[in-house]
Amino acid sequence: MRHNAARFLVLAMVVLRGAGTGAATQGEADALAGPAPGGVTGKVMNRRGEPVPGVKVTLRLGEWVGSAVSDDGGEYCFCHVRASHGYVLELEKEGFAGFVERDLAVGRAKLAVRNVILEPLSRFEPAPRDPGGR
Repeated sequence: MRHNAARFLVLAMVVLRGAGTGAATQGEADALAGPAPGGVTGKVMNRRGEPVPGVKVTLRLGEWVGSAVSDDGGEYCFCHVRASHGYVLELEKEGFAGFVERDLAVGRAKLAVRNVILEPLSRFEPAPRDPGGR
């Protein structure tokens, strides 16, 4: 709430400053308001295209870490993050192989869509050995 009030105050100052000369330029307002946030969103599904709810989704950039959980429709969203390169997106859920994407780019005022198919762990586990050597 405080952040929004500060942003409004800065924007109001730009408008008032430009009042004597006509108006503030869009570039001045953008520069003072900071870069427009971007976002990362997507849907987590199994191989049949069914949603996978309850997946822990982590988004990292340097020291910053955001986390979310996929909803009943398998959807997640980091709707307001800093535009940058180098994000790491990680998905994990018990019983499924994890997923990691490195060097994800988030554009200014754009949504990066990452739909992911999670594979069950049973697909990757070796068959149990017969203790008798058979």
